[in-house]
Amino acid sequence: MNICSLVVHTKPENGAVVSQRLAEMTGVEVHGGEDVGKLIVTVEDEGEELSPVSDTMNALRDVEGVVSTVLIYHYGGEESMEEMKREIN
Repeated sequence: MNICSLVVHTKPENGAVVSQRLAEMTGVEVHGGEDVGKLIVTVEDEGEELSPVSDTMNALRDVEGVVSTVLIYHYGGEESMEEMKREIN
């Protein structure tokens, strides 16, 4: 599983349209920021070969209205829920 968070910069007047375009992409979720042109975005890939996170992140740059993207956080791992429970306890 890979999870990334990004800030996707747009012109403020394009925020809503770009947000809609991004939300249509597989594994992409927009969490806000449309009104100021700084979209808070997560990209998730659960190992499906159709849309790896890296490909999706590269595709974000090509979406009409996107000015730039900034990677904020990335997590990648194959831990099972049992392993995570053992670490917590």
